[in-house]
Amino acid sequence: AIVPQLVDALKDSPRTPTPELDGWIKQEAAQLAELAETAPSGMSPVHPARLIVEATKAFPADGIMVRDGGATTIFGWTYSQAKPHDVMWNQNFGHLGTGLPYAVGAGVADGGKRPMMLITGDSSFQFHIAELETAARVGLPLVCVVGVDYAWGLEVGVYKRTFGHDSLETGVHWSKETRLDKVAEGFGCYGEYVERDEDIAPAIKRAYASGRPGVIHVAVDPKANSEEMPSYDEFRTWYAEGQQ
Repeated sequence: AIVPQLVDALKDSPRTPTPELDGWIKQEAAQLAELAETAPSGMSPVHPARLIVEATKAFPADGIMVRDGGATTIFGWTYSQAKPHDVMWNQNFGHLGTGLPYAVGAGVADGGKRPMMLITGDSSFQFHIAELETAARVGLPLVCVVGVDYAWGLEVGVYKRTFGHDSLETGVHWSKETRLDKVAEGFGCYGEYVERDEDIAPAIKRAYASGRPGVIHVAVDPKANSEEMPSYDEFRTWYAEGQQ
């Protein structure tokens, strides 16, 4: 109730945009177009950068975006082609596991009127995967695009950087038999498995059209996911003072 009042109060105090604004907008648009063009394509499993490009291109213009995951989010903030008005993400918790509960909460608060997309990694998605039952029971228009490297990808990268590429990487890998699309079906949701770039957007479209919450299990390249995170050197200073 307070925000609309503030908006009304500010109507009488118009501000003109800074002269540099148009230039900044054009510069960013050019950067995003270049990223979309240069993100590795044609790989199977999918390169995580290409996953972000294709998924965010398929994001509904009026939708609610939710982020989760370690490496997935690092690729996400660099390569995202979407400009959502509403984004949910908890950076200060390390953004692991909050995505699905946030998406469910946002959908309930919105009354299920707007489509939602959660982009997450497999490890973070499994923190609260049972909330798919809530999403299905409430009937939320939610599509979860899950980048699956069958590992704690960010931690795999830390192992490699800290102990070398021959590290045992203890406790950071999932079974290759893990199928999150099948888990989704067990909760009454739509599920689909994808391992090629060109299949991501059509799968998302089918998930929205199903009338049920959906999970798109996208197999991503584990080596790229753990070794090619953009701006990782900056990211690691946020949590461990550069010691990772």
